[in-house]
Amino acid sequence: MSFDVSVLADHMVIDPNGEEHRLGDLWAERPEVILFLRHFG
Repeated sequence: MSFDVSVLADHMVIDPNGEEHRLGDLWAERPEVILFLRHFG
């Protein structure tokens, strides 16, 4: 199964400082690793 990551480019993420970043901007210049962490608690 494959997934086209370009559909994620316009989604926004929040960094630890509370600043929003567009995902497509993060990998525009170099590869990025995106980790989705699920927290139960």
